[in-house]
Amino acid sequence: MKMDKFKLFLYLSAVLLIVIPTIIVFMSDVTFTAAFSSTVIITSIVLVILGKLITVFQKRKENKSFAIDIGAIVGLSIVITLKLI
Repeated sequence: MKMDKFKLFLYLSAVLLIVIPTIIVFMSDVTFTAAFSSTVIITSIVLVILGKLITVFQKRKENKSFAIDIGAIVGLSIVITLKLI
């Protein structure tokens, strides 16, 4: 139960990291640098990966299938790698 709250916090933080700067850009004429945008996106993806890792550990304890979660982690890791190159 404690991990579910932490997982929710990670996912909400990831969403807010994307939504808040987007709203700021739409509401004003302020633009952000490419470095800031990349940092925000990569940070959000890392938070989602951490949430998925918690899900994998929980499903592993319960002997449930976690192949989809592993696929999401691998896919997001590839996105981060390509973004950094």
